[in-house]
Amino acid sequence: MRVLLLFAATVLIWGSTWIVVQWHLGVVEPGVSAFYRNTLAALILFAWCWKSKLALRFPLKDHINFLLLGLFLFSSNYWLVYRATGFMTSGLVAVVFSTIVFFNMFNARLILKYPVRLVMVLGAGLGVSGIFLLFYGELAEFSWRDNSVRGFALAFLATILASLGSITATYLSSHRQLPVIQYNAWGMFYGCIILFLAALFGGSTFNYETTWQYSSALLYLGLVGTAAGFACYLKLIEIIGPGKAGYTFVMFPVVALIISTVFEGYQWSATAFCGLALVLLGSFLALRTKPVLADSV
Repeated sequence: MRVLLLFAATVLIWGSTWIVVQWHLGVVEPGVSAFYRNTLAALILFAWCWKSKLALRFPLKDHINFLLLGLFLFSSNYWLVYRATGFMTSGLVAVVFSTIVFFNMFNARLILKYPVRLVMVLGAGLGVSGIFLLFYGELAEFSWRDNSVRGFALAFLATILASLGSITATYLSSHRQLPVIQYNAWGMFYGCIILFLAALFGGSTFNYETTWQYSSALLYLGLVGTAAGFACYLKLIEIIGPGKAGYTFVMFPVVALIISTVFEGYQWSATAFCGLALVLLGSFLALRTKPVLADSV
């Protein structure tokens, strides 16, 4: 039940943020918006640690891993996703990002020597195939002759980096046995520094869009989408491993489409319903296996 609650919370939170991210595109540069978002989330987590009297002192070798976590999961990944969304639709970005479930399994095997189960690969294949069907209409409009190619490359690189961030988090949880909230806070802290330096030396302007839409989006993305969302995701990684936890990236586009149905008038087709069925079937197959962390290599 704990795993299901964490999984559902992660999927619902990130599914709801997919549409809100578009409110951050326009006046403020993507890297600067990502910096604002992560800074708010980091402050919230450090405040929680201080109020709960959680230890925040760790040895230097752990801070090196915190830095890697910040680089992979809380800075470069965010910046690339924001950029990619500017070149192609969020649906196409979701399709590319859903492949993280394969990267997580591959990298966990390559780096941490975790076993890869056939049923998990099958479940991931069904899920990603379902995502392709869900966004078939947008895929059909993809062109290799415009900026969509650039967006695809950015989203693909973001997916690889996010997977490496997931593996780093897995190492911190399973090998170093560090508490999620603390290493999450430190990872975001270093991610903020990286985003700030990238924006500063990249010539970005630290402006702010003084609209209720941008401000409310920032609050939601910082508090819910980042602080709460990653707390749930990283705890899920600790319990069931990166391969199965990566399936949240397959499921949350479904939530995004449901929200789009309510607020944007998305029309479900027979192809989309088939895609939804494949995603649900793949999720059932992938999540019904025992946690990989409990297995021997």
